[in-house]
Amino acid sequence: MAKVWKIRGYDGLRLVVEREIPQGSLSEAEVKTMLQRLQARHLTDGEVVGASLRQGTAGYRHDFEINRNQGGSFALMTTGSGMHYTATSEESADAPRP
Repeated sequence: MAKVWKIRGYDGLRLVVEREIPQGSLSEAEVKTMLQRLQARHLTDGEVVGASLRQGTAGYRHDFEINRNQGGSFALMTTGSGMHYTATSEESADAPRP
């Protein structure tokens, strides 16, 4: 079975978007950048600037931080209480089964 990145967007607990991307199409670093870009769509200009500052700088916001799942399957997740995004490494559901 083929490995994919499963990208999901949530508004609170409600799933609002889900996409599959072949895992060879993006590295882990590129997936993190994509999650940050998706997250930026829901921020004001000032929030994007604050989230772009170095951690510890006055005005810093954590909106672009990416957390890695500490247990079970591999997953990345943006921080935030409203709209947030996850990327998980999974087997494609559409791949042919033996």
